[in-house]
Amino acid sequence: APPGGDEGGGGGPPPAVASSPIRRAGAFDNAIPEYASYVDKAKRRGTPPKDLGVLKRTINEQSIDADPVTFSGLRGCDGKPNCFSTTGDSLLEDRILTGVDTLISPWRPPADDPAPFKTLASAVKEYKPGQSFIDGGGFAVVKETDSYLYVEFEALKKGYIDDVEFAMAGGREQGIQVRSSSRVGQTDFGVNAIRLNAIAASLRAKGWAIDEITPKTHQDYFYAADDARDQTFDKDRRKGTEMENGRMDRPAIG
Repeated sequence: APPGGDEGGGGGPPPAVASSPIRRAGAFDNAIPEYASYVDKAKRRGTPPKDLGVLKRTINEQSIDADPVTFSGLRGCDGKPNCFSTTGDSLLEDRILTGVDTLISPWRPPADDPAPFKTLASAVKEYKPGQSFIDGGGFAVVKETDSYLYVEFEALKKGYIDDVEFAMAGGREQGIQVRSSSRVGQTDFGVNAIRLNAIAASLRAKGWAIDEITPKTHQDYFYAADDARDQTFDKDRRKGTEMENGRMDRPAIG
């Protein structure tokens, strides 16, 4: 839905991981100390979408039951379980045609906050890399204005970059638009949900109204994340989850 809606998904194939640029360099300045063990490893940053930022967007273009709506806002998601955005088709039945539901509601500041976007930006900058065992490579602000914030977050080991954007494209009554997405891969092992929930929790303590992203609100996303954690050879992906000391129950075949 456009800003003010309350449920995401788009279309398009994911970029191939093999074609992603490889980087050998230090992490962001706020990387956790453990990054020193991986600093000389090849890093796959991926390539950011060319249409990030606040641009003209249209939703419901392929819908039978919902009319197309055009507005200024952030990019939607591509249907893969590695992204969340406040931009997406209005109807769930349309969103899941291209993948999992990745739509979230705009973040709404309290009426008594005189500068909500500054409050938001401060909360993002106070985020702690390494919390819940994610974003160990740190983060950096790429662009910041009075109404738009773009931040890159880096994974600890392989240097995967996630693009995270916030925008106040309309009046404060429409809330803050949000997008958090991985550049490469099919699933994100739950990273984008963990990150957004952490930032949102700090804002809720200041009176913001923000829906938590949970298995109840985005069941298919969390199933994909758990399935990936269960099958990966990287046991660190299971840290802090229910699968750290156990694995998924899978039906026997044959």
